[in-house]
Amino acid sequence: MKCVICSSQDISDKTIDEEIKLGNDVVIVSINTLVCESCGERYYNKQTMKILEDIEEKLQKHVVKLDVVGSVLKLGNQLSNIQTA
Repeated sequence: MKCVICSSQDISDKTIDEEIKLGNDVVIVSINTLVCESCGERYYNKQTMKILEDIEEKLQKHVVKLDVVGSVLKLGNQLSNIQTA
């Protein structure tokens, strides 16, 4: 198999973290898929896509338990009040 982006033949099966957006949150799903070692292009087969679609549907229905692993914080509009050294 040759990468459609960079033409490398260095493609291997890897466990990667796919991100699914859920409102303002991001859910990380670890899955196995083919990945180009040169440019990082991912290749999902039909079975993997079905798994991701099923997970996304269950997330939208709130029928899966999620573990909180961190948080993302956003600096508000007070940026103009912060002085830099």
